[in-house]
Formats: sequence, structure tokens, C-alpha cells
Amino acid sequence: MARITDPTKLERIKKATMDLVVKYDYSGASIGAIAKKAGVSTGYLYRYYNGKNDLIDDLIESNFKKFENIFHGTINKKSTAEDIIYNFVSILFNVAITNPILAKFLCTLIFDQKFQVEKRRKNDKRVRELLNDVLKIGIKNGEINPKTTLDEILLVLFTITFSYISMNINEDYNEEKFGEKEVRRITEICLNALK
Repeated sequence: MARITDPTKLERIKKATMDLVVKYDYSGASIGAIAKKAGVSTGYLYRYYNGKNDLIDDLIESNFKKFENIFHGTINKKSTAEDIIYNFVSILFNVAITNPILAKFLCTLIFDQKFQVEKRRKNDKRVRELLNDVLKIGIKNGEINPKTTLDEILLVLFTITFSYISMNINEDYNEEKFGEKEVRRITEICLNALK
């Protein structure tokens, strides 16, 4: 007889993983600690995931797909790099408002060097394809310096946006820090850095 999947347990596992990565970084969140925090046995966790890497990959992949679809839609609808960057910042700020633990989790992984070395190469190609569209549009419209590289766009957009989120999503969290005015200002800072 097939075992029935309990979606609440899987959600607890995912939340526990995000909580522990935020608290202890990628290398500090062990399978045992994740299972304990989620209130499941390690055997139950291994029934669905081959290990921590598989679990974190699943979390990233499911969220990256959502962002990727939104981002592609933005590129297809927007005619300027400013519009695309604005939408990118706006999407991430919305995550900070609606799902702070996910925002903290993403910030932690973006700046965790061990995670970057081990895991980021997989999605790197997809991210570069998206950013290449921003580069082409920005150069065509005169918004981005033609000498700008994909690595520079990646550095500017991710470092500035995730640093801002990381600095402002803490105990004295305030949604106003992620409002329209701030989205516009971070967009402006990113564009100025790419000129």
C-alpha cells in the first residue's frame, strides 16, 4: 500500500529549512536539525529528499520558477531597462513584505560563499539569459554603458537589491522600507551603477 503524503509535514520541512539556513547559513543547517525543527523523523525527510542539497534545490527551484516567469513577462512587456529593473526590485520587495522568511532565506543564500560555490552554477545559465535581455535593451536605449558585462549587471542588481533587503528586514521590520519610493530609489541606484 502506498504511503500518503502529508502536505503539512512537507511545508513544515521547507519552513524549518529556511529558518535554519537563515539562522546558521547553508553549511550550518543539518538534515537532523531540519527534521527535528519540522517535527518529523529524518527517515520521513529522506523519503522525499536525498539530502539537504536536494531540499534546498527544491526550495530554490520552485521559487525561481515563479520569479523567472514573472521576469520573462516583464521583459516581454517592458521596453526599457529601467522598467525591467524596477519590476525586479518591486517583485523582491513584495516578497520581503509578504514572505519575510523566504526573503531572508534568499538573502542568506545569495551572500553565502559556500552555497555559491556548490550550488549556484546550476541556475547561473538561466539567470544570465534573463540578464542578457536587460543588457541588450539597456544598451539599445542608452540606459546602460555598452562596456557593461553580464557579471556587472548580476553584481549590481543582486548585491544592491539583496543588501537593501537584508539591511531592512529585521526585528524592527517596517513595510514602508519596501514601498514605492524605495523601489524607485533602488532602481535609480542600480541604473546609475550601470551607466
